Amino acid sequence: MVRYISSDDDSSSELTLHEPKATGYLVLLSNGRVSHSFPLRGEVQLGRDKKNGIVVSDQKVSRLHATLIETDNTYTLRDEGSANGTYLNGVLIKQPSRLKDKDRIGIGDTDFLFTNSIEDPRAIDQPAFFKSKPILPQQSAASFSLSTDNKTTWAVLGCMGITIIGLLIALATLLGMFVGRSQVGGWLLFYIASFL
Repeated sequence: MVRYISSDDDSSSELTLHEPKATGYLVLLSNGRVSHSFPLRGEVQLGRDKKNGIVVSDQKVSRLHATLIETDNTYTLRDEGSANGTYLNGVLIKQPSRLKDKDRIGIGDTDFLFTNSIEDPRAIDQPAFFKSKPILPQQSAASFSLSTDNKTTWAVLGCMGITIIGLLIALATLLGMFVGRSQVGGWLLFYIASFL
């Protein structure tokens, strides 16, 4: 609601103007938390230029970056040829995309949450894709459990060891045949392989 007080009226009567009800909200997220909410009415442009409906002071945002167009009780997000693109739920959009409740919009380094209705902006629950997922350490070959209970691991390691020793013996034999009469090189490799 906007209040207007007429300055040329001596009686100082008040006139109350009612704004149309917001048909959606764009919620600014800062570090994954709700920072500000912007009511949406009609077409709204986003970008760095002060003429936009929502001005975003982010160097990675174009002057006119994206437009929200009201269509059938929701909004459509359209990229306006921005340099760094517009993202919807983490995916770069190439054509206008219809928004659903709790969709995430990313322009530059700035993230917004679109919602159809909002009573208290601080009461917005983070959607599942906003919550940080714990990064699990990658399991390497060295992290196998080598306990005596793990028979499969021991069987695999045993087979690998036998294969390696067999290959070394074959290599030593072949080298021994080509080294000459002394066969020192072949026997040396055979001797080393027998200790592995």
